[in-house]
Amino acid sequence: MIKHIEVIVTNVEEAIAAEQYGATRLELIHGFDLGGLTPDLELARNVCNAVSIPVNVMIRPQGHSFIFSQTDMKTALNEVDFILEQTQANAIVFGTLDNNLHINTQQLEQIIQHISGSNLELTFHRAIDESYDVVKSFHELVTAYPNQVNRVLSSGGKTTALDGAVNLAKMQQIAINSPLKLLAGSGITPHNATELI
Repeated sequence: MIKHIEVIVTNVEEAIAAEQYGATRLELIHGFDLGGLTPDLELARNVCNAVSIPVNVMIRPQGHSFIFSQTDMKTALNEVDFILEQTQANAIVFGTLDNNLHINTQQLEQIIQHISGSNLELTFHRAIDESYDVVKSFHELVTAYPNQVNRVLSSGGKTTALDGAVNLAKMQQIAINSPLKLLAGSGITPHNATELI
């Protein structure tokens, strides 16, 4: 059973239309062709004010990779500060890898600590799909951060969720008794959603 339909949007008009057509949650990004970057922060505030459904805001300071420098992380933390202080966002969407394509737990924990004590949720995004092993990486998140990471967005390590369905099924089994939820994404349409489920 589908509980949430999350739709990616890039501006206020798309956000309003998505809500009108039945989306239950939005992910606001910039740079769709780069896999999503941090949107304009004023736009994030405006989108949150324009809709009544939850808005999750991408935090990704550069689109070259999911490996972030110290400068990248300083930018990301400043962006999180704005989201915390100036918007009604439901969550931030963030993911980070190290040079070996393992989850960069040090940087992830910086973000977790930064939003600790707030109502802001955390989605680990499709950086996981470029990790050394998507299923093992997901297991690490479920084991280490079940109460700090609310959702993991993944296509099962493939280009689309339908292509990665076998891995997504394995991941869903790992998360079945965890508060951390798997969010399948990429290439899902009304025509193939039932097949994916």
